[in-house]
Amino acid sequence: MFEKWIKQGIAKGLTDIEIFSTTAKSLQLTVYQGKTDQHVKSKVESIRVKGIYQGKAATVTLESLDDKTVDAMLDRLIESAKNITANEPALIFEGSKKYPVIDTKIFDFDSVPFEKKKQLLVDLESKVLANELCLQVQTSQYIEVAGKTTLVNSKGLNLSKEFSYAYAYAVGVFKKDNDVKAEYEISAVKDFSEFNVDKVAKKIIDKGVAAVGGKSVPSSLYKTVFSKETFADLMAVFSSIYSAEMAFRNMSPLKEKVGQKIAVREFSLIDDPLNKGAFQQNSFDDEGVACQTKPIIENGVFKGFLHNLKTAAIFNQDPTGNGFGGSISPSNMYVKPGVKSFDQIMTDVKDGIYITSLAGLHSGVKQVSGDFSLQAGGFKIENGKVTTAVKMIIVSGNLFTMLGNIKDIGADLEFGISGFGSPTVYVGDLSIAGEE
Repeated sequence: MFEKWIKQGIAKGLTDIEIFSTTAKSLQLTVYQGKTDQHVKSKVESIRVKGIYQGKAATVTLESLDDKTVDAMLDRLIESAKNITANEPALIFEGSKKYPVIDTKIFDFDSVPFEKKKQLLVDLESKVLANELCLQVQTSQYIEVAGKTTLVNSKGLNLSKEFSYAYAYAVGVFKKDNDVKAEYEISAVKDFSEFNVDKVAKKIIDKGVAAVGGKSVPSSLYKTVFSKETFADLMAVFSSIYSAEMAFRNMSPLKEKVGQKIAVREFSLIDDPLNKGAFQQNSFDDEGVACQTKPIIENGVFKGFLHNLKTAAIFNQDPTGNGFGGSISPSNMYVKPGVKSFDQIMTDVKDGIYITSLAGLHSGVKQVSGDFSLQAGGFKIENGKVTTAVKMIIVSGNLFTMLGNIKDIGADLEFGISGFGSPTVYVGDLSIAGEE
């Protein structure tokens, strides 16, 4: 079908044409007080057609396309190309020499009965509520997503990939004395049988019980440890500085620092679209370029920017397979783990602050300078142990100063559903504002 439409486009005068098709399915199930509160299924299809006409590249995006509408779409595509005045590279990729083979089993979550998915949430809710400090479970939710991508073009490229995963979580509200705290835990799996309700409920309860009764701390410099989740969030919010597009716009502080040391030798940041520990693998990007594992920072040295076809042409570099969503994005970016356990790191810190939550990750971060100032919560570290909860604090610092001061990196690497991963990281001293 796609090949027939491509031939029609060439017959109308297009030099090259590419069809990029995505199908995404999702299910969202919410349980409250043992009853189904929400049950939403969706299926979204999208087709993006890119064509080159008289040296200009134009793109048309549609929800669907068939033999009856393809002719009008091609006319619209050509008309759009005629109206383009920008002098930018008009590129449709001929294909990489080799594409990685992803040996990942795609589980069919549709094969699991609805009642079994609901019971998962009912059990999770009841187990969290069983704790004496839990006032209520605000929500328990199950979400599954699956998708397929197909890319076909006039240069002979014909690629496809699929993914599927599901995750469940519950938000428990805990109270001790007059302090109330909401805590949650997300469990993501690639196979429904991997869900462990007892384990998830225990984590929620442990978090909630530990968090209530928290107090602020005096403003000062503290030895600071980020949890694997919060350090991954911090790396995610700064990820745009590794984009060649941002460098071209002079919005990346790393523009003139390729090959230079920007972190401690023990720190490496990897972009790995093929990582089996993540919840989605990519053998190719949205432009048809083969994805590859590559260091962004290796042993403290900045190795280079992530490219799509456009920036690769501008910088005279090879594309890196990071052309996603019409821009440049990492795919399964993670901090390379160290060798120490969580307990070993805490023992080395002895006394400090363990950060487990961050807020204001966009408003409190300046990508160009690397400065950040974020509302945070967590726990005291006393005599090498995680002890009482800490709340109402602001953690401030600079990304590059922090990367240059990292003291230790844990072995407990974990990916989130965001596609970013990190182990526990001890970053040295940071400024923490609390009680005056």
